[in-house]
Amino acid sequence: MNKKIGLMTALGVLGLVGFASLAAATQFNFTVSATVPAATGVSVTVSSVNSSTNAFTTLPSGTTALSFDPMTFNTTNGIYLPNHYYALDFGATGGAGTPSLSLTYTEGTNPNGTSDGLGTKTTATFAKEVVGTGGSTTETILPEGKMRLIDLQGTTVPASQVAGGFARVYLGVWTGSTTAPADPSNGKPFSNADAAGTYTGSLVITGTVA
Repeated sequence: MNKKIGLMTALGVLGLVGFASLAAATQFNFTVSATVPAATGVSVTVSSVNSSTNAFTTLPSGTTALSFDPMTFNTTNGIYLPNHYYALDFGATGGAGTPSLSLTYTEGTNPNGTSDGLGTKTTATFAKEVVGTGGSTTETILPEGKMRLIDLQGTTVPASQVAGGFARVYLGVWTGSTTAPADPSNGKPFSNADAAGTYTGSLVITGTVA
């Protein structure tokens, strides 16, 4: 009998100790955070791309003179073609963000007179580039597709279209290519029907980060 009472007493004490331990529990709530700085500017990387191999050569920072010379006469198609085109890659600087772009072209020197200037004979192609594992890049042509430079009059590429990647603008001479993205049907090539001389134009691209 005494043994039973002793056992019950011991269990009761253990129960009280367990209850006391639970009653003394304290909860701590911690707020964990990390701040990614917002972008403060926009950068551009200019590359010359070999027309035959599509090999990229990054040009020096600050490059703004984009010449398609030398232009060589293609006897098969009867048009003048360069051996390269350009790729302009736009990214955010100073922090995280995706720039939106606005493009406006202005015709310059035109040996042909008032029509068929450089803007009619050159194109811009808009793409989204996503860098994957190992540095491989996946390219998607944007809804703007390929346009004549002369048609770029406040043309915009919203940041939402290139979210998760970066915007690339290809600049090239109109060739009449029908391979997607096809050259605009209202473009024209450089040919012997054109006046000799140097054709120029100004392309202003404004990048903005919100």
